[in-house]
Amino acid sequence: MQTTGIVLAAGNSSRLGRNKLSVKMPDGIALAAWTLKAALSSTLDQIICVVKPGDHLEWLPEECLRTATGRYTAAPGLRIAVCDDHADGMANSIRCGIWTAMEYRPEGVLMLMADQPLITAKHINGVLDALASHPDADYAAAADDADAKPPVAFRSRMFGPLLSLQGDEGARKILRNSIYRGVKVPLSRESFWDADTEPQLKQILNYAEGQMWREA
Repeated sequence: MQTTGIVLAAGNSSRLGRNKLSVKMPDGIALAAWTLKAALSSTLDQIICVVKPGDHLEWLPEECLRTATGRYTAAPGLRIAVCDDHADGMANSIRCGIWTAMEYRPEGVLMLMADQPLITAKHINGVLDALASHPDADYAAAADDADAKPPVAFRSRMFGPLLSLQGDEGARKILRNSIYRGVKVPLSRESFWDADTEPQLKQILNYAEGQMWREA
């Protein structure tokens, strides 16, 4: 199943008060780069990263810096899409990602938040496999207990509903609509941690550092 990844990275980090994308993880790599590297290491066919105007992309993984500002190239599999009206709400970033993805005519897209660095390529592949193995499902989403959360993969027939979102509406509105069929993929609690506030960021950094010590 040909699937394009959409990494949503056009937020203002208003609750954190500083650019969360560029916060250094324990290994010295930017927080959003952890998320992007997971997407690039997955079985996604290409990655579109939606950013706001003026983003200097200093948080990108080093191997992506030279090609990210151009169109899709086979080597890194990455394309940057600038969302000019990102400030008007999450729905605009989603539309920017979907319209860009449609140029590749994928069978589906997988949406991922840039500030969830503990999501791994294995998690992404698990969601993709769930959608591919359930042909009647409109989407497959990661889940913490009963709630469906990103990363979430949608079949192409869901592009219309996604493009119809307005303002601050995210894909959660679709996930909670009973007319659509979904498959849930349970993940561990920490997989969903995002860096919206300083305490949440500290929690992520401490966990990541602990994981690195255990793997050393």
